[in-house]
This record gives sequence, C-alpha cells and structure tokens, in this order.
Amino acid sequence: MKRIVALILFFTVNVFAQTVEEATLLVENESGFGVKAAALGNAFTAIADDYSAIYWNPAGLAQIKMQQMYGSLNHLKLNTEATFLGNKTTLDQGYTKFQSFGYVYPFPVRRGSMVLALGYQRTKDLNKIVQFSGFNPNSNDLAFSIYNDLGYDGLILPFDADLNLSQNIKEDGHLSQWSIGGAIDLAPNFSAGATVNFIGGSSDYRLKYLQEDARGTNSYDIYDADGQLIENFYYNYYQIEQLISTDYSGIELKLGGLWRLNQNLRVGANITFPMKLSVDETWTYADELSYDVYVIGEDATYRFVEPYDSLGQFNYNIKVPFKFDLGFSYTFKNLLLAASGRYVDWTQLELEKGDDAPAGYETYFTRQNDMAPLILTDVFSYSLGAQLSILNNSLQLRAGYRYVPSPIKDSEKSFDKTYVSVGAGFIISKNTQIDVAVIRGIYETDKYYRYDWDYDQSLEPMATHEKYQIDRIQVGLRYSF
Repeated sequence: MKRIVALILFFTVNVFAQTVEEATLLVENESGFGVKAAALGNAFTAIADDYSAIYWNPAGLAQIKMQQMYGSLNHLKLNTEATFLGNKTTLDQGYTKFQSFGYVYPFPVRRGSMVLALGYQRTKDLNKIVQFSGFNPNSNDLAFSIYNDLGYDGLILPFDADLNLSQNIKEDGHLSQWSIGGAIDLAPNFSAGATVNFIGGSSDYRLKYLQEDARGTNSYDIYDADGQLIENFYYNYYQIEQLISTDYSGIELKLGGLWRLNQNLRVGANITFPMKLSVDETWTYADELSYDVYVIGEDATYRFVEPYDSLGQFNYNIKVPFKFDLGFSYTFKNLLLAASGRYVDWTQLELEKGDDAPAGYETYFTRQNDMAPLILTDVFSYSLGAQLSILNNSLQLRAGYRYVPSPIKDSEKSFDKTYVSVGAGFIISKNTQIDVAVIRGIYETDKYYRYDWDYDQSLEPMATHEKYQIDRIQVGLRYSF
C-alpha cells in the first residue's frame, strides 16, 4: 500500500527532539539530586554540606571532615490532565527508582581542607504520560492510495474529517551523571571546587494514535468504466505506533566557590560550562489501515487490514549554554535560611547534526538555530529554603519553594513551574543521618501535535491543554566514618 503523503514518520516534534524548543525542554529544569537540598527547595548553593555538593557547588565538599557514604531513593507520582476538543482525560503513573550513591574522602592535611568525592546520580526524570481523545470535524488532509486484489490500482481516497481521534504518549527515562569532584581551602574563609560529570541516561518513548470514521463520512461509491455503481468503500480506522529508544552522553565541567563572610553568613557561586549532549535514537514505526469494500454484484463485504512498518536510527547534538548559580545562607541560632538563583540564556542553545545522521540535515539545523532567539528566552529561576534544628540538633525540620520560568518566549504565567517541599533530617547515631523530603510541582502547557505531512503548516494541529502535577518522596542515608 502506498500513502500519497510522506508518512515515514507521524509527528515531527515527537519523532526526534530536534527542534530547538523540544531540545530545550529536554535539558532545562534539572531537579538535581540530594534529599536535604530537595527539602530546601534546591536552595543549596551556599550550604552544600553533604555529597550532593558535587552537583550544587563542589566547593562545599571542603566542609566535610569525615569520610562519607551517601545514597538515596526517589518515588515519583505523575498526574496529567489533557483537554482535547472539550474532553478531559486524567492519568496517574508511579515510578520508584534508585537516585544516587556517592563517597567522600577528606585527605589528612596540616591546614585547611582537601576533599575528593565520586559517585553516580540521576539529575532529571524524563517520565511522561498523556492521553486524550475527541471528535474532530476538521480535515487533517490525510489520504491513501488504495491497492487490493479487487482491482484497485492506486485510487486516491481521503480519510481526513469527522473522525474520532485518540492518542496516548508514554515516556520513561532519565538523565544521569557519573561524577568526580574535589575541593580545597584556598583561604581561611574561602573554598574552591570542581566537578567533572560524565553525562549518560536513556529514555523509551511510545506514541499510539488512532482515528476512526465516526459518522460514515469517509465512504465512497466506486463505479466501473461504464459508470455503473459496483462497490461501496468504507474506511474503518487508521492507527500508528511509534517506539523511540534514546541514549544520551556528554561531558560537563562545574567550578564553584564558597565564601564564609562571617560565622553566620555564607555566599556560594557555581558555573556550569557549556556542554555538547549527544542524542542517539533508534526508532520503529508501524501503522495499520482498515477498510471494507461491499461488492454489489456478489452481495459480499470484504475487510482489508493493511500494515506498514519501518525502522531507523538518527543522532544529533544539543549544545547546552552556560549555567550560573548564586546562593546565600544565613544561620541564626538554630534557624537556617537560604536562597539560590540560576541564570541560563536559552537563546544560545544550538542543535548540530550528528555524524551518523542522514545527509541534508545541516540546513535544517541551521534554520532551527536561527529560530532560537525568536522562540526562546533567558531564564532566572530561584529557590528559597529554611531549616529549624530542634532536640539538640538531632531533628531538622525543612521547607522550601522553587520557581522555574518557562524557557519559551511570551508563554503564559501558568506555564512556569512551581515546587513546594517539606522534609526532615534525623540524626539516629553519631555517624548516621536519615533525610526525607516530599516535593510537589505543578505547571501547565499548550501542546500542538502537528501532522508530518502538513508541509506548509496550513492545517489546524491537534491542540491540547495539559496540566501536570508531580509528587516526589525522597529518602536518603548519610554515614560518616
């Protein structure tokens, strides 16, 4: 069966994350790691007093005076609500995964501090589940060339309007880091540190699309050469399934500093240098078209189900710009207050064709990079946190707030992500501490699922309004010896 449309792949934005918008959404809004940091809303740049300093500010590692083993688990519950053509669909999905483990070793030195740390952590979840359905009276401009053993020879018949549409998207994955970091005291009140991250991770993406003829509109009378009615043709359904497995890799460098201005006030700063993230995708695509033909002369109906499938590979690189972090913390008796901010200019993000990508994509990526300043913006996100120590410092109560503006220019305020968190630290022995954090994040977005065959983008895309609620429970263990 031949399609008259270029239906190698269904939705351009979902087949490859190769638009600057989709690439930005892949790498922005890292949640980082560390249970104490999460409970404080990620306001940790000027605190950074456990293994997770290797991510937030490696200079903070210099504060650790004993060897430390660190590990944590993360449970994520994702709730999504999608509104499509007036219909709302709500889904829930839970994920429980190992988050991090690390080791910190302070070298014995005569003066100051010199510390080395290494470990593994997942810094961003790539989990998604969205489902929606509805009746669409408008044309999606889809048609097929029909071939079958009844004598059809490429007859072009549209299957494009008055359709019941449904779509399901599910993704499971993460971005992770193997890290090695170190810190040293350069002055009595100043520490410096560095981290080298070996970025990895993977994701599995699945899309299912179904359109069904809702009202018999997509049916046709077939005539012979003499103009006699001989058959009735009825479309039943057309469905698509895409599977995309992706691997991520790259190398990243962080430099940090921590100033102890006095006994109570500290300032932390961290620079994450530009990184090239390599994206390697393996995709499979399968569709199926079903229709009936009623042959008048035989008084018989024939059902045809025609499958098609393909597979391939694609790779490209995302050039992630600088990230700048600045934080403050202030201690007053048993109360700790902290604030952190991160600045990223996403207009500097670029896409680059991979070595194994098909020829001809250079021009495409050039056009995408030219679009970056038009559709992306710079972002300043901030975090606030507080910790109250009670029971002779054996119990620490924490709370935090984090705000992450959308990197998409002129987006609505509801598209910005907000997170609230609470948590606690329990010192259960001289060397052992357990940390717990509970985080809730909410945001909204408008998605436009555009057909790949809509070359001039003149058709109305499948537009949804999607609401996300993200709930996390994290548990961590620190053991010093």
